[in-house]
Amino acid sequence: MENKKGMNYQKILIINLAGIGDLLLSTPALKALRKSFPKAKILMLTSAKVYELAQEFEFIDKVFCIELNYGGIIGTANFWSQSIGLIRLRMERFDIAINMRTLVSDKSAHKMHALIKFIKPRKSAGRDTEKRGSFFDIKIPETQIGQKYESDYDIDLVEAVGATVIDRKIDFKPKDNDLTDIKQKLLAKNISKDSIIIGIHPGGMPTRRWPIEKFCQLMEKISKEINCYFVITGGNNELSLEQRLVGTLPNRTISFINKLNINQTAALISRCNVFVSNDTGPMHIAAILKTPLIALFGPGDIKRFDPRVIFEPAKVFYNKQECAPCEQVFCDNMQCMRSIDPETVAKTVINLLKKDNNAE
Repeated sequence: MENKKGMNYQKILIINLAGIGDLLLSTPALKALRKSFPKAKILMLTSAKVYELAQEFEFIDKVFCIELNYGGIIGTANFWSQSIGLIRLRMERFDIAINMRTLVSDKSAHKMHALIKFIKPRKSAGRDTEKRGSFFDIKIPETQIGQKYESDYDIDLVEAVGATVIDRKIDFKPKDNDLTDIKQKLLAKNISKDSIIIGIHPGGMPTRRWPIEKFCQLMEKISKEINCYFVITGGNNELSLEQRLVGTLPNRTISFINKLNINQTAALISRCNVFVSNDTGPMHIAAILKTPLIALFGPGDIKRFDPRVIFEPAKVFYNKQECAPCEQVFCDNMQCMRSIDPETVAKTVINLLKKDNNAE
């Protein structure tokens, strides 16, 4: 299992306890690991919300998951079942465990250190964020505020463990059966292939949500100038937002909140004429699929996660505050998000739609 750099791994564990966007951005690094160590057994430990997506990666042999709440908290109800999963990982006796996420705090560093000590790989690798990752055997330096795109950190890390990265492209596209399924779901709502569809993703981490009333204002302003439908995406955490959005324009709004899996969501995003999203996984999906995108940024690290890196035409609204970027799950102020004006966002959406129609 030795590659040209002299590294020898028979069993590799990837730890990626993050969201959809983070996982997709790591795929160039993951593909490089598979190509550099073609005979190695590569397993992944990830969060439950991306388990379905990770299972489809042909460069990963098996996926384990942990149920995590916002802030990286393990739910007590699932503690014992998850402990069994971790024991199974320990029994694998990995040659190396690679953590592909930032150590955002001393607390998260202690948790990762404890996790790696429990799994007991022969070696460990990860990001040495502000010197918090000193326990890793192989590490790359990282500052708290990103100095480059997130995907590049993952690439630097796998290169440090011996992989050769040639292809930096993120390969992800909807499957034909999901595209057909979405087409049928839309037709059932009398939305034809010629209808203009604007996607709205109102959820994500609470601090990264544009206030719901501003989304409602946005929809009202757009509908006055454009004959269109709005489709709302999201998961179980966004169900509380559904009623306000659908109630704004009930005859023009269809909610798919908690009704689609990741691949179906991707198929729906690919059908949208414009997709308006907070800083979330679906935002990254839209960028990867080259769907005209309006991204609403607040406390997120714009240097790390700017969708324009992979889709330059994307439009980003970001009014930086002194406290940004931050990792707060909740905030009483949220001026970073509140300062984004619905009128300006609506004009941008309308201009994109008019430009698209003129191009045709």
